[in-house]
Amino acid sequence: MVDALARRLGRAVAVDDLDFRLLAYSAHHGEGDEMRARVILSREAPPEALAWLRRQRLGRATGPVRLPADNALGILPRVVVPVVYQDVRFGYLWLFDTDGSLTDQQLELASEAAADAGAVCFRERVLSDLRTAQEGELVRDLLSDDGQTRSMASARLVEGGLFAPRGDVTAVVARPVPTGPNAVDEDGRMALRAALNTVSARLGDRGSLRLVRPDHAVLVLPSAALRRSPALPELLRATSLDRLGRSTTWRDVHVATGSPARRLDDAVMSYAQALDALRVAEVVPTFAPVVEHASLGVYALLAGQPVDQLGAHGVHPAVRRLLETDLQLFTTAELYLDKAGDARATAAELGLHRASVYHRVRRIEDVTELDLSDGQDRLILHLGIKVSRLLGLV
Repeated sequence: MVDALARRLGRAVAVDDLDFRLLAYSAHHGEGDEMRARVILSREAPPEALAWLRRQRLGRATGPVRLPADNALGILPRVVVPVVYQDVRFGYLWLFDTDGSLTDQQLELASEAAADAGAVCFRERVLSDLRTAQEGELVRDLLSDDGQTRSMASARLVEGGLFAPRGDVTAVVARPVPTGPNAVDEDGRMALRAALNTVSARLGDRGSLRLVRPDHAVLVLPSAALRRSPALPELLRATSLDRLGRSTTWRDVHVATGSPARRLDDAVMSYAQALDALRVAEVVPTFAPVVEHASLGVYALLAGQPVDQLGAHGVHPAVRRLLETDLQLFTTAELYLDKAGDARATAAELGLHRASVYHRVRRIEDVTELDLSDGQDRLILHLGIKVSRLLGLV
């Protein structure tokens, strides 16, 4: 449409969306300015041009509007026509008119082209909404507990052209962390959906699958894409925070990555691992805000257990006695065991003399009634400490 109109009018034509991001542009037809070149190169108007455009109050325009030149910004005179369909505004159609020679008949042609462009945008939006709804239903099935349901969803996602399989896949999950007893409401879910769309756009068509659940967002993508762009989880976190807005409702957004699943049918395993990693990050701050399941160590094993079973059997009485006696001893015991019983490394991290560490170790043995020179006793204490962390007892 843009090229056809440009040929008929003998001048350059372009169409932007409502945020003045370039959707289409014609071949060059004699006229041009610095701003057109910059927009074509970057696909969007620079900040100073955006400020100028917003001052023109184009949102109120119902027909063609002539805009004057701005020499400081390198802008020649233009005509802008709103792109509207069924009273919904989708963007703007632009024409150069440096000498004011556009006739009423030519402006009528431009208005007709803008209306046709609006119809295209409307159709694309409807198709996009339908695709998003279909994708959401199939991704829910892909992450279900039923193997047959997952297999059918996987096949439909591929056959329907919604996802292009490229080897193993990985699930990335983002969950807002509230400052209080707040739940993710519909506005929050819309913000997460917008963040998913932004990150997904970087992966290209059929490059990812998206789903927003009541309190978190899920992105399933080829593991190869994540290896090429390891910063994607951090991008999802930053984008989610930006979309949620600056408020006192959310303290942060935690993002977790599961391990690769060999087939799309098995994405649910990577998803479950990502949820486990989020659970760990919530109670062990050293893993937050961006965590990989593969980095959890023993927590990966513990987080996969039901919480009630961990609470009933996981915390050894020796650990409970240590917690009740002295939290400083508990912290020393954890670090000492994390360092494989290396008193020198433990002392360095705690800022103590080694003799003080040895003294604390003896106190820990007295309180717990365990022998830390015995491998079994050390394992009991170490696992018990990690379980207590996971249960939020510390």
